[in-house]
Amino acid sequence: MPNFSRRRLLQAGLLLGAGHRMAWAAEPALRVWRYKGLASSFMDLAGQGDLPYPVQWADIAGGSIVIEALASDHLDYAYMSEIPPVFAAASKAPIKLIAVVKGDANETRLVVRKDAGIAQVSDLKGKRVSFVRGTNTQCYLLNLLAHHGLSLADVVPVPMPMQDALFAFRSGHIDALVAGGISGLQVETLMDGQLLPGTEGLYAGNYLIATNEAALADPLRRARIADYLQRERATWAWVQNHPDAWATRSAKLTGIDRQLYLQQFQRRSQPAQLVPIDDAAIASQQQVADLFYANQLLRQAVDVRPLWRDDFHHLLNS
Repeated sequence: MPNFSRRRLLQAGLLLGAGHRMAWAAEPALRVWRYKGLASSFMDLAGQGDLPYPVQWADIAGGSIVIEALASDHLDYAYMSEIPPVFAAASKAPIKLIAVVKGDANETRLVVRKDAGIAQVSDLKGKRVSFVRGTNTQCYLLNLLAHHGLSLADVVPVPMPMQDALFAFRSGHIDALVAGGISGLQVETLMDGQLLPGTEGLYAGNYLIATNEAALADPLRRARIADYLQRERATWAWVQNHPDAWATRSAKLTGIDRQLYLQQFQRRSQPAQLVPIDDAAIASQQQVADLFYANQLLRQAVDVRPLWRDDFHHLLNS
């Protein structure tokens, strides 16, 4: 695991929330990864934004850079898919998973170009299929192909960031795209794409709340993590009951039409819920680890159970 220095964090965009700069000088802040569309974007609307402790918002790219920040104790709290911690476990990084945000089975989908000649999954053979490496879109594609007796070797995999993939799809440089949430709807409704029949509702994994061993061992940080977990849980509950306000804020954050967000909301298979960890969540991530190992994306088999901590089980069950 590379050394994730404070200087590198700042260069990556780790910014202090303006309202907490003076407090940060007096006492350490809870360091939370922030990305538009996550619970932090709606906490003020949900009445959860007046935190009684300083917060240092980390506005950095997701994936491996967040894992590095957690592992080097430059971050206390992050939201992520099941996949990055699997690679952290393989490298023995001190990452711990403390809660689950139940994923929407309809969120991730395979969208194909209407002129690509793809009418069923078997038609993907030899086609250029894009996904984001190390995310639930990659997990979804591996599951989809395996379910139909195929593997990555049967397609032309084109891993790239989602914004690049959207441009490539629009430009005709890829034939199919695995996309989640609002990105999938953009491709389907604005870029002449179509959802490939029989590929909807395929489970792509949970989302997880991660911290590290040092944060859990520090009574002050641990207490703040507990409080923030409760605020995030309340915020997701607020989203479920306020789709119009959620869509309006989401559109403001991204510039994407709020009607698409409302459509996304209506198509969900289940609401987002922050829940305590359980054996089913651990088993789900183990399946992901085994899938990546079977596809030679991990050099060794990984047991994910040591990643999980049930410190906040009773708190989140209340």
